[in-house]
Amino acid sequence: MQIGWPELAETLAKIRDSLPVKDRARLGILAGDEGETGAVNLYGPAYGLPGAISGMNSNWLRGYDDPLPQTLIVVGLPRDFLERNFESCELAGRLTNRYGIVNATIDGYADVFVCRNLRQPWPDFWAHFRYYG
Repeated sequence: MQIGWPELAETLAKIRDSLPVKDRARLGILAGDEGETGAVNLYGPAYGLPGAISGMNSNWLRGYDDPLPQTLIVVGLPRDFLERNFESCELAGRLTNRYGIVNATIDGYADVFVCRNLRQPWPDFWAHFRYYG
């Protein structure tokens, strides 16, 4: 277990619960890193969270959800990337853990955003979202 993973899932669930019902209907979680993806996929089911979508390493091969998410909770990606790819992104939370320990997975990427309206079709976005770390 990574320190901070349970808190990450809990934080994302609280953000989801704060969204209007219409946004929750087609909600996805976009994760920038394998650690965040693992945290969501391991601890998220207890909160009813959808599985994480990520372009990192082999996660990219799993693709994205169907039906296509329209609202995304985004963790582990820089704000400038989000602003280039979404019409709207707002800061919705910040990742912490009860021990005050810096987790290498989230160090520098503790901000959590809610983003809407991908600027390009999902297949086009996805074709360029693959990366290796």
